[in-house]
Amino acid sequence: MSDLPIIRSGEVADLELLADIFSDSFANDPIMNWVIPRTDLYPGFFNVIIDGVYLPRGITHIDDDGRGASLWLPPGENFEMPLRLNLIGMILRLTVSNGFGPIKNIRQQGDFFARHHPKEPHYYLQFIGACQQYQGQGVGSALLKEGTRLCDEMGMAAYLESSNSLNVPLYQRHGFEVIHEGEIPGGGPTAWFMWRDARA
Repeated sequence: MSDLPIIRSGEVADLELLADIFSDSFANDPIMNWVIPRTDLYPGFFNVIIDGVYLPRGITHIDDDGRGASLWLPPGENFEMPLRLNLIGMILRLTVSNGFGPIKNIRQQGDFFARHHPKEPHYYLQFIGACQQYQGQGVGSALLKEGTRLCDEMGMAAYLESSNSLNVPLYQRHGFEVIHEGEIPGGGPTAWFMWRDARA
């Protein structure tokens, strides 16, 4: 395992590894825990969105040692969840065990994020994470550096929502600025909406 993170593009063969990375890195995430309070469902959730959205039409970056990863959508692409049997099964299991509260929370979160999503063309960093045992070791910085390098090469801005106050300073060090901050309606956690202009 190398000390300096080496970031490469994710491939179909990385699907299970990517799902595991995000499941671990988001296990204690305030917003993920609020909308999907069962962490055992995270691998299935990330498997569906990575396979259905990011691998075919997004940008997937992964640390070559499997310590962290990021998921971007390029300008003009919208996040549309594919309705697959495993996703339907996940929703049913969530409803049976937790009632309809999580479904309401998912809608509240989606509506809140949509209201603040910029209309200007941009690259959208929707998920970035490092496995818990590797957090604070530069993996997130390496992923951000690779993603923002692409944005700058294309002369495009970047946008993200931070679900954890601890990550805001990291994003700020990479050029992102908070453009809005607020609690998700219905008793949800706080989110930080952040924008980064392209750099020459």
